[in-house]
Amino acid sequence: MTEFRGQPAYLQLADDLRERIRSGDLPDGSALPSAQDLINSSGASSTVVKNAVSLLRAEGYVVGHQGKGVFAQFPPRLSDHSRGAADWALPLLQAGVEVEAALRETLNKVGSGAASSEAALERWHAAFANLPESVKDRLGKP
Repeated sequence: MTEFRGQPAYLQLADDLRERIRSGDLPDGSALPSAQDLINSSGASSTVVKNAVSLLRAEGYVVGHQGKGVFAQFPPRLSDHSRGAADWALPLLQAGVEVEAALRETLNKVGSGAASSEAALERWHAAFANLPESVKDRLGKP
């Protein structure tokens, strides 16, 4: 993380850790490296590490346990007592995939005269293209 990527260092570190969690390099329930290890490996200050971990905690990608450490959570959960975005997002996305398939089937039967349906499908495809690969893999759609 010693290179300048045009964003604050804590965001760079959070992005790196988030991607490690999403990819499974830091599996759900596994301990994150200690703050000192993150400082040593990234060359960042303790403030940068604290801010990065705090951001990931707010996003639901990590949870801290006093005296034990900070642990990865994937899919992310906002807290143990509430449903995080990932708890409802995957079923919603799966429903979107099913709606897309049904709409495409209908459009193929009646022709491409429904411009608003075609536009809706294009917006869905654009949104789907921006999903993380790990989410696309869980949905089973290329």
